[in-house]
Amino acid sequence: MPPPVARMRPLLGTLVEIRAGGPESRVNDGIAAAFAAIERVQRLMSFHEAGSDVSRINAAPVGCEVAVDRETYCVLQHALDLGHRSNGAFDITIAPSLVAAGFLPYPRLSGPFQRPASGDHVDSARFSDLELLPARTVRWRRKGWIDLGGIAKGYAVDVAVAALQSQGLDHGLVNAGGDLRGFGERPWPIRIRAPEQPSMLLDVGSLHDEAIATSAGYFCNARVGSTMVAPIVDPTHGRCVVWNASISVVAGQCMTADALTKVVRLAPAALPALLDRYDAQVVIADADGARFCGRDRLQ
Repeated sequence: MPPPVARMRPLLGTLVEIRAGGPESRVNDGIAAAFAAIERVQRLMSFHEAGSDVSRINAAPVGCEVAVDRETYCVLQHALDLGHRSNGAFDITIAPSLVAAGFLPYPRLSGPFQRPASGDHVDSARFSDLELLPARTVRWRRKGWIDLGGIAKGYAVDVAVAALQSQGLDHGLVNAGGDLRGFGERPWPIRIRAPEQPSMLLDVGSLHDEAIATSAGYFCNARVGSTMVAPIVDPTHGRCVVWNASISVVAGQCMTADALTKVVRLAPAALPALLDRYDAQVVIADADGARFCGRDRLQ
């Protein structure tokens, strides 16, 4: 089997790599379609772009209905469902806490919401305060800001894979900064970084028709006061948390794997039911190596 064609572009706040193989006449078009799908998700769900669905939701006052794209609505449905199933551990309304810690900029279209101060407990809306209405519209019951960074990158990987498959390609892999999904008979070896020594890579198996997402604090910590914190927010306390471990989740969809990495850190008691619900596997890396729980998905 010839090596796949590889292309890379800066998207989603990271470098996105796409590898694909199949009929030579279709490979380049397939990769172009996959990047176009990712660019579409970025335009719709970016916290930073003023015209995105996310920015328009964040600018809306309480009770104002905001029409969003079908894809945005789908991601919001998945996010709110996981919020309920995780008893609030997964919460897309944690953007004010990320702004206060410096992980996100103050939004240009902020709407009637007080700017959070660094280090403060941020008391704002919860995921249940964002109401999904018919005809793909949403509205606030209580004012807040959303950030889909904890789920939309995984969704972008999924739609990129769908674009590759729609072109009739035999195999492919999309890697968006550690959120990966592969398809086809070719095995895709997976290595994750050891949190104590990020330059050391741990072999954990291979992907086939699977996705894996990893959350870790080794490259993205920030200082709040005297504490180094990660861009993971405990919604109960409204603050970013300290996170030195590396958690990966393997699932059928990268959107699911991406979101579940945060739940593993914040709600371990809910983990068995969620792994069963989403048919997922967790890989926890620490100083002792890699540990696995849930269904065996890596080969």
